[in-house]
Amino acid sequence: MEQRKITNPLTIFVDTDAFVALIKKNDSNHTKAKNIFQKLQGMSIEFTTSNYVFSEAITILSQKVNHATAVRFIDAMLSSENIFNIKRADEAIEDVAINIFKDQTSKNISFVDCTNMAFVRKIGINGIFSFDKAYATNKIPLAEAFI
Repeated sequence: MEQRKITNPLTIFVDTDAFVALIKKNDSNHTKAKNIFQKLQGMSIEFTTSNYVFSEAITILSQKVNHATAVRFIDAMLSSENIFNIKRADEAIEDVAINIFKDQTSKNISFVDCTNMAFVRKIGINGIFSFDKAYATNKIPLAEAFI
């Protein structure tokens, strides 16, 4: 894997599956997500996500947990104590995401995944908190590589 220049603090993008794993107690990655997140919080980390991930997480939490949990997630993410910086995808990010999507060979990479990769590439994010190996395939380090 290529060596990335590490800035201080690190910026880690948080994907939908990490949010869901942190919240959904019976998720197969729940314990792993909690351990990774706890270690990351002990470091100098800026957490970033996107409005696409935010909306996808709301939907999945509502479907896989319940509506009340999804509403609590919304309230937490919109509160002044929220530690996750929510970036909005603009036309430039969407254009990059479209090109990334067109270059993919796997049918399992969503357009949201591609917008996440676009954010990482466009704004200099160090890695992604996700359990999706497609990011590593696309040369984006997973967050656990930094702990």
